[in-house]
Amino acid sequence: MNIKIYTLIFFLLFFQLTKIVAQFQTHEEPKRLYFDRTRRITNFWEMKDMRDVTHKDKLLMGKNRISGNISYNTGRILIADGQKKQEEIRSALGYFIRVRFFEEFSFNATFYQDFNSRASAKWTANYTYSLARYAWKPNSFNFGYENYVNNRYSDKIKTMGDKFLEGYYFLSYSNNFTKLEKKIKLDTTSNIKISYLIRYSIKYVDNNEVLHGGIVSGKTTLAVGFHYVIFKNIYFESAIYYYLEEKIKKQPWDPDYTYGFGYFDWRSFRLTATYGNWAVNQFPWHKNYYPNYDFWDGNFKISASWIW
Repeated sequence: MNIKIYTLIFFLLFFQLTKIVAQFQTHEEPKRLYFDRTRRITNFWEMKDMRDVTHKDKLLMGKNRISGNISYNTGRILIADGQKKQEEIRSALGYFIRVRFFEEFSFNATFYQDFNSRASAKWTANYTYSLARYAWKPNSFNFGYENYVNNRYSDKIKTMGDKFLEGYYFLSYSNNFTKLEKKIKLDTTSNIKISYLIRYSIKYVDNNEVLHGGIVSGKTTLAVGFHYVIFKNIYFESAIYYYLEEKIKKQPWDPDYTYGFGYFDWRSFRLTATYGNWAVNQFPWHKNYYPNYDFWDGNFKISASWIW
């Protein structure tokens, strides 16, 4: 099979999933009138997108169709097999772009420029991408395809195809606890959300990095995630994962749990500071192939966002 066949399989499965959207309430914005705002936005802290800067309805300004951020990423990276405490410090710029083409459906990609080529591990990538529905409203479904495997700019076409199949199709549902939120709410940003998730990868690698799987013999992962915005956009999040056929299909860097925290502001021209630890973490009763992996091996990130 070549990359064209992989792409065909992806789009067939994706469009099959999109049939589900008929069951959802869509949130597509109505067509807006020209100059529907009554005043020019002059206060920087009130600006949310490029239309606020230019006060013009041109080139989709203010439609929030295109957004992204530029980030600086750092953190310790354990190299070799993790048994010896060999380490490097990652230093990378990240360029993220999101193109929303209908309702909450979007194409998303992040490209990294690493300044320390030695700070590379199985859980780091040169680029990541996804095509999915990400709905921010409570009690809603998300689904699509995501690829966060260790994609490299130097990968050959066949390797890119294999890694495409290692990416996963997912379906999740987010549940907000409105009554609990009202009791503990500290400001307008306070929010509590539980997400239920299922992922399926057509291909997977074993502990010896040999590729296995197929359309009906791939890798299934279940997860429950927790996201709590405490106040003023300061949040904490965590997730627990369960792997079907764990002894065969779970990779050494697949986490039993993940966690993160930070300050996040989605508006344009704002700085965001976050921390995330999304790999390797193992429960005490599971074998840990990276015993020296800990908090400092997560990703520390400072980013500046923009919205067109």
